[in-house]
Amino acid sequence: MMINGINFITDDKGNKKAILLDLILFKKEGINADVILKELACLQQLIDEASVENKSINTWDQAKEKLKNLKP
Repeated sequence: MMINGINFITDDKGNKKAILLDLILFKKEGINADVILKELACLQQLIDEASVENKSINTWDQAKEKLKNLKP
């Protein structure tokens, strides 16, 4: 059961990047913390599966090119 007020922020590829909790909506609908915590029981799994962008590693040729462009 998904409750109102818990939203997932995704990137262009659909990878979950963040969770948005609407505290005002929880208060307005009378949803207590126990219900929210049950809904987020899979939080560790979400963290473990979170997509991490791999930064490109500079190659030696790229480093030489950058050094060449430096002014003395």
